[in-house]
Amino acid sequence: MVLTSFSSRGQENLPKSGPYILAPNHIDDVDPVPITAAVGKPITYLMAEDQAVLPWYKAWGPWSYGVLLVNRSKIKYSAMKNVQKQIKDGEIVCIFPEGTVKGEGLKEGKRGVAFFAKKNNIPIVPVGITGTRGIIKKIRKLEKQKVHVEIGKPIYPENTSEQTDLTKRVMKEIKNLLPADHH
Repeated sequence: MVLTSFSSRGQENLPKSGPYILAPNHIDDVDPVPITAAVGKPITYLMAEDQAVLPWYKAWGPWSYGVLLVNRSKIKYSAMKNVQKQIKDGEIVCIFPEGTVKGEGLKEGKRGVAFFAKKNNIPIVPVGITGTRGIIKKIRKLEKQKVHVEIGKPIYPENTSEQTDLTKRVMKEIKNLLPADHH
């Protein structure tokens, strides 16, 4: 028995080829699974080093395509170099601009998405995801859960001069992709 109802919309907004950055909101460790399903292409996920040891049912999505581990408190040059390599190779890179699943609602975005988009002049694709918060517990209780991924229109960094402004614009677009009760 399948205990989730998955839907997605907006795939026509995805650039035909990479590189580009996916920028989804982040509500549960399993978020990469439906994002991967919605995009249908290999994605390299940035993941916090302290999350590297997730249970298999949360980690199979990102680990199946690729994960770059990042220290959230002190970004290392080697991590930045690895992200740059993925971008130069034409890959899709997923960076959760909130940087955490902790807390309720949409959190303030960090500048990593804007930094890499501006540095490489590549688009950012905002993504809104709903229905994953606490999904493993709900599935264990045999509660059917609706999961939805909404893909927004690309944001091109050359139209914004500052990383802070671009980050705010990305977060606004993510907010627009989410129902009001997820803000």
